[in-house]
Formats: sequence, C-alpha cells, structure tokens
Amino acid sequence: MQLGERLCGSPEEFKAWSQNLGHERVLTTLTSYGTVPAARQAELIRGMEAEKKVSEEERIAAIVAATMRQMKED
Repeated sequence: MQLGERLCGSPEEFKAWSQNLGHERVLTTLTSYGTVPAARQAELIRGMEAEKKVSEEERIAAIVAATMRQMKED
C-alpha cells in the first residue's frame, strides 16, 4: 500500500496499481493494508497545499512558454 501511495500520481494510476495486485476494487487495497500513521497523515495534508502552489506555478510557466513560442512563430 505504501509503495502505491508513493508511486501513483493520480486516482487512475492508483486504480491500475490496485488491479495489478489482483484487487477488483480500490477499496480492497485501501482497507487491507492498515491505516496511515497520524504523522504521515499530517505530512500528506500539509503537502497538498505545497503541491497546489507548485502546480499553479508550473501552469503559469507553461502558458508563458507557449506564448513566447507563438510570438517567435509570428
């Protein structure tokens, strides 16, 4: 379970990983391997905001890069 948490970047990837374990449903994967320790839970929650900020910065950078490419083509 912990490996899947680290490797999977989306719900779809986690579902595929779960199926690869032979589980028909993701819920089987989630309920069969214990709980997330409280410290790790807090770490994950705090990380969500940081990931959101990075994603926003990456989105803006991609827009700027695309705009610059378009300007060079014109």
